[in-house]
Amino acid sequence: MTGPRYKRDTTTVRIPRQHRTWGRRQTPIVLVVPEQPTLGQRLAAALGRAAWKRRRAALPLLAAVAGFAAAAVGHAAAPWTWLPLAVGAAALPIWLAWVQRRRPSPDPRVRTWRYGLAAVVLTAGAWAAAAVAAGPTTGPLPLLWLALAIAIPLVRRSLRRSTATAPVHEPSDITQPVEKEYDS
Repeated sequence: MTGPRYKRDTTTVRIPRQHRTWGRRQTPIVLVVPEQPTLGQRLAAALGRAAWKRRRAALPLLAAVAGFAAAAVGHAAAPWTWLPLAVGAAALPIWLAWVQRRRPSPDPRVRTWRYGLAAVVLTAGAWAAAAVAAGPTTGPLPLLWLALAIAIPLVRRSLRRSTATAPVHEPSDITQPVEKEYDS
C-alpha cells in the first residue's frame, strides 16, 4: 500500500456533486488545502531562525552559562579542584612572558590578541577557581560573572575590529627575492 501523495498536515476538502450537473459521470472536485501554521508555530520558527543565524554571537554567553553551571557542580562535587584552576590561571602571565621572549612579534595585532587572550583567560580562570572554592553565588562572584559575560563579547568584537583595521606590514627582506649585482 502506497502512502498519500500529499503531506499529512494537509486538509482534504471534498465538494459534493451539485444538483445541476452537466453529465452524470462527472468526477467530484477535490481540493487539497495545506494547513496554516498557528501564530505560536510561526513565532517559534522565526525565533529559531534568528537564533540559528546568530549562533556564533551567542557562543560566549552560552559558554559563560555553562561555566557557571560547571563551577556550581564542581563546588558541590569536588571543591578541592579550585587549586588546579588557580594554578592554571596563575600560569598565564608566565606563558605570556615566555611567548613574548621566545617569539617576539613586531605586529601590533599579534600583541593585541596575546594580551587580550591572556586577560580574558586570567580573569575567567581566577573566577572559576574562586567559584569552585566558595560557590558561584558567594559574595561578589555573581557580579564578576556577569561582568565577564558582558565583557567577553565586547573584547572579542574589539579584537576582531583591531585586526581588521590594522595596517598590513610590508614583507620583510627575507621573503623578497634577492637580486645580485655583478661588477663587469
